[in-house]
Amino acid sequence: MKTQLFALSVLSAASCAVQAQSSVTIYGVLDSFLELASAGNGTVTRISSGGAMGSRFGFRGTEDLGGGLKANFVLEAGVLLDTGASTGTAFSPTSTVPTGASYMFQRMAFVGLSGDFGAINLGRQYTPHFGTMAAFDPTGFTMSGALNYYAGPGVGINGGSPADATTRRDNSIQYTTPTWSGFKGQVFYALGESTGVGQPKSTGNTLNIAAGYSSSTLAAQISYLTEKTVYLIGNTDKYTDFAISYDFGVIKPSAIFVRRRGDVVGAPALDAYQVGASAPLGPGKLIATYGQLKNKTTANADSKAFGVRYDYALSKRTTLYAGATKISNQANAGYTISGGGGSSPGLALSAVGQSPKSVYAGIAHMF
Repeated sequence: MKTQLFALSVLSAASCAVQAQSSVTIYGVLDSFLELASAGNGTVTRISSGGAMGSRFGFRGTEDLGGGLKANFVLEAGVLLDTGASTGTAFSPTSTVPTGASYMFQRMAFVGLSGDFGAINLGRQYTPHFGTMAAFDPTGFTMSGALNYYAGPGVGINGGSPADATTRRDNSIQYTTPTWSGFKGQVFYALGESTGVGQPKSTGNTLNIAAGYSSSTLAAQISYLTEKTVYLIGNTDKYTDFAISYDFGVIKPSAIFVRRRGDVVGAPALDAYQVGASAPLGPGKLIATYGQLKNKTTANADSKAFGVRYDYALSKRTTLYAGATKISNQANAGYTISGGGGSSPGLALSAVGQSPKSVYAGIAHMF
């Protein structure tokens, strides 16, 4: 009997050890807000999703393979809390026309390995181009972030139509180096997998290289992305980004510059920048951003944007927030207010030459 008990104890301990080497976490963000929005041609009061953080849920897992090697995966889906709908609509790799299908895990879906060599992942992933902007925007690239306003179809700094073109890419492989004295690099490549008759086989292919430095106070990153555009055959779109921030303790300012060039027919050459800052204020945090977009192709098509938001943490997981945003469009510009990934669509009331604005208050809960 004692022998049997001993054997069971050993088996139980071994089972626990194996389980301890592997873990899966369920996580998410629920963010909903009340908004009063107008664009000069109408006003609407509505409930929207993702004012401070894109609403989402996901699964994150890791397995210890020994010798410092780990297997990792992430599956993450976006959700609109105002309707319960998914944020994912599938597009053909070489067209702006939806395929009729929907993504189950539109935000991220990848698996890979990590270790002393860094990390390598395959699947649907964020580009370093988008990551550069999101990491240095004090709002996290959501409604109060001035750069995120520029979401006009085909003319934004983040790919235009489809709007997800340079945010995330399907069929991608990404290598991230280890961090050496604060320095880290990324190499990202996505396959367009074009099979269309008469289309170059490179259509949809994307290369993105980035390098950055981070310390306890100073951070900076540069990124270069080039893609054989997924929506116009045989054309190349190029993005160059630079971002920097410094944490003074009492205030953390940041600056982002993005240049879009290439030979895409109908897509203008654009320069955009944003300056912003976050600072503790009373029991919460104040965030402000200001940005400009310069259209180098079309006259009177520039835009300016301003955003301010105050966050008040009820706990480590629950935050109340309130803010205001405004865009000033020139006569030939029609940019609109939009939230970050997983947020509700942009303000539909916006039109060319109008200046949309929004006042909002909401709650975000992380789990």
